[in-house]
Amino acid sequence: MRSQTLIRLAVLSAGACAGTGISRPNDPPATSSAVPLAIVDVQVVTMRTAAVAAHQTVLIRDGRVEWIGPSAERALPADATVIRGDGRFLMPALIDMHVHLRASELERYLENGIATVRNMWGFPDLARWSADISAGSRIGPAIVSASQGLDGTPAQWPFTVLVTEPGSARAAVRAQQDAGWAFLKVYSRLSPAAFDSVMIAARDLGMVAVGHVPLAVDIHAALAAGLKSIEHLTGYDQAISRSGRAGTWGWIDADPSRYAALVDATVAAGTWNCPTLAIYSELALRQHSASERDAIVRNRRAFVKRLFDAGAPLLLGTDAGIDIVPAGTAIHAELAELAAAGLTPFQALRTGTVEAARFLGRTDLGVLEVGAEASLLLLRDNPLVELSSLRNIDGMVHRGAWRPADTR
Repeated sequence: MRSQTLIRLAVLSAGACAGTGISRPNDPPATSSAVPLAIVDVQVVTMRTAAVAAHQTVLIRDGRVEWIGPSAERALPADATVIRGDGRFLMPALIDMHVHLRASELERYLENGIATVRNMWGFPDLARWSADISAGSRIGPAIVSASQGLDGTPAQWPFTVLVTEPGSARAAVRAQQDAGWAFLKVYSRLSPAAFDSVMIAARDLGMVAVGHVPLAVDIHAALAAGLKSIEHLTGYDQAISRSGRAGTWGWIDADPSRYAALVDATVAAGTWNCPTLAIYSELALRQHSASERDAIVRNRRAFVKRLFDAGAPLLLGTDAGIDIVPAGTAIHAELAELAAAGLTPFQALRTGTVEAARFLGRTDLGVLEVGAEASLLLLRDNPLVELSSLRNIDGMVHRGAWRPADTR
């Protein structure tokens, strides 16, 4: 009782700071997912469409959205914790589709509205972390993970699986499948022969391959081989560079006349891209002159817009966890980059909600509708007007558990 009283007093005190993302005075303290929730008089942003439904009540039970409708139409369940929306906005929580998790940073994702992450390099502790999060003994986002990275020599990261000969590819892929990873991660130094063998083994064994287009592999070959998601626009860089360079350097002298054929090939292959624009902007800032940085940022944005306009699907991802951009908060910079590339706020947000869930094969994630997972954000302002509203989250429902903004 004493701890609950202290929590409630903290909420009341913090709520006086309007406009700072701190919970309002009438927001209840944190609950577990076992407690039903009734969020009353909110404006619902489903992310299926750009429409906003005002004066809605959202009922949540057992981690799922049970009912949505006009507030006047439904009596509130007697056992529900009531959260007064007061005209605030309720939308699906975000999904960061490219992170490298560290134990000390797990809660930062939740603090920034990210309820689910795709970890892009597997390691031994991850299964335990995920199980702890699911059990409620550890605070953090739901985790979907790619495997340990399959790469050539020299290894660049811990837990790299070296595939230096085509003949070792099948055993390497099978070991990752047996470990239970959701995706197979391929990396930059695979030889063309090893890459081909890895991709054939992945296809035969039913593993979805994602990752970098290796430096020695042509982008068209990677698309034809069935790489499901390409990270950081790798492979495109060398293809569009007049000098054939890779990484940030490849975008300095990008040839826009080459964009159309690459975009068409991407659409035909059904390949997704997770462009991680913000981290490349930061790398350009650290590694290049001002004029070069401007060219890198401008050309990458332009290429992403061409992909989007042609219908090539995009994923929201930050590449947080490698000491270049911060965990959690980097999602806001990435959304701003997508907007700068020409996407509307609705279009940018879909890359980290509906589209991310579609890539993961989850029809119940990234949307606000009956039956969906109750991972939701309560915001002061309309995110479809200003993406910056996501920097001031009043609270989050994470798998049915209410977390007010002052839950730190």
